[in-house]
Amino acid sequence: MKKAGLTFICFALTACLLLSSCDSSEFIRPVNSLISPPLYYEEYAELVDSFNQKVCKNASLCNPKKGEHRSAIVVEDIDSDGDTEALIFYSDSADPSVARMHYFDFADGNWISCGDFAGYGNEIEKLVITDMDSDGSSELVVVWSVSGVASSSIMSLYRSPLKSSEYKEISNEVCTVCEVVDIDSDSRKEIFFISQTQTGGIVQRLARVMKLSGNEVVLMGETKIDPNISAYTSFKTEKASGDSPLKIYVDALKGDSQMITELIYWDSEKSELCAPLLDKDTLSNTSTVRFQPISCSDINNDGVIDIPVQKSLLATGDDSATTVTENLYITEWIDFSGETAETVQKTLVNYNDGYMICLDEDEINTTGIRNYSSQNCWVVYRTDGEGNSVGELYSVLKIDAEKWKSEDFSAYITVVERAENAVCVFITQNGKSLGIDEDYIAKKILPTP
Repeated sequence: MKKAGLTFICFALTACLLLSSCDSSEFIRPVNSLISPPLYYEEYAELVDSFNQKVCKNASLCNPKKGEHRSAIVVEDIDSDGDTEALIFYSDSADPSVARMHYFDFADGNWISCGDFAGYGNEIEKLVITDMDSDGSSELVVVWSVSGVASSSIMSLYRSPLKSSEYKEISNEVCTVCEVVDIDSDSRKEIFFISQTQTGGIVQRLARVMKLSGNEVVLMGETKIDPNISAYTSFKTEKASGDSPLKIYVDALKGDSQMITELIYWDSEKSELCAPLLDKDTLSNTSTVRFQPISCSDINNDGVIDIPVQKSLLATGDDSATTVTENLYITEWIDFSGETAETVQKTLVNYNDGYMICLDEDEINTTGIRNYSSQNCWVVYRTDGEGNSVGELYSVLKIDAEKWKSEDFSAYITVVERAENAVCVFITQNGKSLGIDEDYIAKKILPTP
C-alpha cells in the first residue's frame, strides 16, 4: 500500500477506460471536474470493489471545496497504526441531497468497511485530518454545507480511540467560518469557528474556540464580534512569537459597500478569547472599514499582517471633467500588533485593475489621478499642493494579454503580469526629468493582495 500522505481524486479518464468492460452501475461514477493526480484503478481496485460491494453501487463522488484535501478519496495512515486507511466522500443517487463519508481500514490485505456517516448537507466544504489531543490517532474535522447557502455550515468532529478503527461523531456545530489552529500555543490544535445567534430579534456573532478533552469537546472561550456581516471572505493567521500570541485575521463584507477585518487572539494571562477591534459600546468594528473588498496582507514583508483602512479621499484638482476622484480613497495599511495602531504604508488602490500605488507622506498632497476607466488607465500627475496639475508623471494601463504581445507597448514597463492581462507603465519626459525610472516604478506600483 501507499505510505501516509497520499491523497487522490478518484477516477480520471484512464480509470474510466480500464473500467469500460464493467457495468456502469457497478462502480463509482467519476466527477466531471477532475484534476490530477488520478486514482489509478489497478492500484486501488480492491478499495473501489469493496466500496461498490459493501457500501453503494451507484455513487457520485463529492470533492471537498477547500483545504488541504481536495479529493473525494483520501488514502493515508489516519490512525498511525502503520497501515493505510481510506475516506470516501460520496452521495447515493437514491438521496443526492445528503453527502456522506465512508471510512475503510486496511487489515490482513483487505479493505474493511468500518463506518458510514451521513453529513449535514449535499457538499463537503472542508476536511481536516489532525491529532488534536496528541494521542497518536488523528481526529477528523468535516465541514458540511448546502449548495447555494453560504451563510452557515455544519462542523462535525469524529474521533477514534487509540488502536481502534471505530470512529464516532462526538460534536457538531453550526458555523460560518471553521479552522483548526493552535490558538494557545500548547502544541495541540483547537477548533476555531464563527457562529451566529439570534435572541429577541437581535443578531449576535461569536468567535469560539473548542478544545478536545478526552472523549469530549469543551468550549475553551468565546468573544463577540461585529454582527453586521453579510459574508466572510478570507482567513489568515500570524504565527506566535515571543510574548505575541497566534493572531487570526478574518476579512468580512459588511453591508452592501464596506469590508472590515476581525482580529482575534487568545490572551493566555486572562485565559480568554479577545477581539480588540470591536467597539464595546456599539458592538461594531469601525476601525478597519474600507469601501473596496481589499484583503489584509503583510504589505511590507515584516511578518506582521497589515489591515487596509480607507478614511480620506485624494484631493481633486481642476481637471474634474476628465478626472473621477470622488471614490478614490487613500488606503492606509495599519499594523495592529503593538500597543497602538501604526500606519506602515499609504496607497491608492485600483481594485478593478488589480494594482496599487504606494505614496510617501509628502506625495499625498502633491499627487493627482486622472481616471480613464473606459481605457483602464490612470494618469498620475503632480500638483501644486492645491490640486492644480503642474505636469504628468506616468500613466498606468491594464492591457489584455493578446494586445500586450504586440509591439505597441514596447516602451512600457511591466509591473504586473497575469495570464489574462498585464499592468504596465509609461513614464513621461516630465517624469523622467524628475528622476522617475524603472526602479522607482517597481517600488511604487504593486499588485493588490
